[in-house]
Parts: sequence; structure tokens; C-alpha cells
Amino acid sequence: MKAKHLINGSLRIVLEAALKVCLALQRDKIFNPDEVKRILVFAYHGLGNFIMYTPALRLLRQRYPDARIDLQVGNNTGCEEVLADSGLFDNIYNVPYGAGLTGWLRRAIEIRRTRYDLTINEFHSHSWPLAVSLALADVPFRLGHVTSPGWSSRFSRYSFIFNLPVRMREDEHEIERYIDLVAAADADRIDASDARCFIHLTGPDREFATEFLKGKETRSARSIIGIQPGTSPTMRWKQWPVERYRELIARLAIQQPESRIILFGSPSEVEMIEDLAGGLGANVTVAAGRTNVKQAAALIERCVLLVCNDSGLMHMAVAVGTPVVAIYGPTDIRRTAPLGSSHLVIRHELPCSPCFRLEGDEQVHLCPHHDCLMTITVDEVLSTVQRVVERARADILVVPN
Repeated sequence: MKAKHLINGSLRIVLEAALKVCLALQRDKIFNPDEVKRILVFAYHGLGNFIMYTPALRLLRQRYPDARIDLQVGNNTGCEEVLADSGLFDNIYNVPYGAGLTGWLRRAIEIRRTRYDLTINEFHSHSWPLAVSLALADVPFRLGHVTSPGWSSRFSRYSFIFNLPVRMREDEHEIERYIDLVAAADADRIDASDARCFIHLTGPDREFATEFLKGKETRSARSIIGIQPGTSPTMRWKQWPVERYRELIARLAIQQPESRIILFGSPSEVEMIEDLAGGLGANVTVAAGRTNVKQAAALIERCVLLVCNDSGLMHMAVAVGTPVVAIYGPTDIRRTAPLGSSHLVIRHELPCSPCFRLEGDEQVHLCPHHDCLMTITVDEVLSTVQRVVERARADILVVPN
């Protein structure tokens, strides 16, 4: 196994050197945004990051209203659903990393034949297959995030691909990071606090929500409480304990008997969420595994608030205008906190916070206590939720950060 790893590493070094030679042979040009007619955007990140990308993508379309702008995804996180039929993209391609050598070479040929003028790679879209595709596609301008101090080397390995590099700052919010990226393509730059994340919901999406809620009506149109107890399967260390969510739901069901509680989650979390909901009463409904991305968004749009961990659905709630009570642990609120006065983050600052830093999650896995999450009590979350619910019912949806 060690010998195989050594051989693969040596082979990659040789191939990377070949890519650099290939790129060096391409003719240098001066970037002129007025000559850009075809753009390909790569987005290989999670759902939450893609939602935070949406303000920048809107700015890109506003700058190039007549250009062909295509999107390529492939992380199986539902990003392709978020902006489908929104008018921001002419075509959406789903090419997973597991497409294999043949699949990626075929895609590189398609990109080359389309003769894109510009490609854009945000910082998650750095990988060997993407590097090969760009090197072979002969795209004259390749715009992408490159690293700065504090970032892991895995985000810089393929920075040589980009001839329009955009350096990232350690303390900036992800929304700001994406706006910086498209600004390098001559799109307008706006302040992150003025940016509005969004999901393109259609009539059928909202009709699904109405049908789902039939028979689950409450006395108040704003008495549906959404709760997402899970988070990304690769980042379970962001999750507040499930047993505390169960206690929270049980107490909410008693204290808010007129409210309907809907539990959200991914298909992989259905068993966990159904176990959590067991015995909590008829007012608790499981939506996990029964919706696609936009149907879940349409349901969250109907909620008075969403209680959740730092997750993709947290950003989804922000995008549809539903207040969020977000429980944060190891992650950095400077980068991913929900922006806006109607959202509240519950977080305990410790000397070691945040231990999920830009260089990776190694420190999170080494943590012996996870006190940043374990010290957050049900009483603390419950009192915050009650405050938001009461204000929402009074049509005052403002919770100070």
C-alpha cells in the first residue's frame, strides 16, 4: 500500500509538470471583459456554500446579460437544483468526481469545443480532474481562488491553473469571498451585508409545500417551527447532540401546543430523525427524505423559524427569508454566520474557538471535549426559540445579533 501511494504521488508530480508545460505553451492575452461571450462556472462545494455563492452569481449575470453562462457541478449536494430555471445559467452540467478518466476527458473535449472565453473556479473547485480539464480545454482566461496565509496547501496545489488569480483573505465571510471572485471578472462589487442569497422557487415547489401541510394546519399562519437536527455527513462534529434536540422538541410541543413542528434532514438521516420523533406526538412531522432541495426550501419558507446547526439548510432558510436560530460549535462565524438582523447564532466562545480553521479539521477530531457544543443547554436554546416565535407572531421578525 505504501509503495502504491508513493508511485501514485510520483506519477502525479510528473503529470502536474506536464500540465504546467501545456499551460505555458498557451499564448498570453490581455483580459477584456467586453470580449467575453461564453463563461463556464465550476461549483464543486456543498449546498450551503453554493447558496452563499448566489449573490455573486447574480452579479455575474448582471455584468454579462447576453453571454452564455454555464454551470458545472458534481458533488451530489443538490446545487444544480438551487438555480434551475432561474435564468442565471443557460446550461447546467452534472459531472461527478467519480466520472472516471473517460468521463473527464470527454467533458474536457466538450469544454474545448464550446470555446469558452472564461472559466471561474471558487476555492472548493480545486482538484486533479478539474485541473486536467482546464489544461486540455484551451480556455484563454481561467479565473480562480488562490490561497493566502492560513489556508491549507490542498487549496493551492492547482493554483498554477489560473491566469486570473484571486487571493483569499483569512477573515472574510464566504459571501464576500465569492463577490471578490466575480469582481475580478468585472462584475459589480457590493458589500456582503447588502448581498441577498436566494433560491429559485417555482409554483410547483410552493404547491408541494401547501399539499404537504394539508391536515397539519395551525391556528396561526406563522406557527410552523422547523428543526434540522443533523448536518453534513462529513462534518458531524458540527452537530448539537441529538438527545438535546429531542428534549427541545418535547418541551416545545408542550409549551407551544398550537404549533406544528417539522423535522428536516437528508435521506441519509431519515432513520435518525424518525427515531428522534418517535413518541413526541402528532404535532411533530418528519419531512426528512420526503422532499428535494427546492421542496424543502418551500416548506422552510412557511416556517416561523428554523432551529439548526451550522448547515446547508441554515443558509437555505436565510435565502427564503425565514429567521434562523443557529447552534454553532467549532466553525468560524466570521466565514459562515447567517447575515441579517432576523437571525441569531447561539455560540459559546472558548479559548480554543474556533478549532475548525482554514487549514482543515484536524484539530476538531483531536478535541477531547467538544465543550463549545456540549455547554449549550436546552434551556438556552428553548428561551431563544420562544422569543423568536413570539416576535414573529406579533409580526416583529427582528432578533438582534
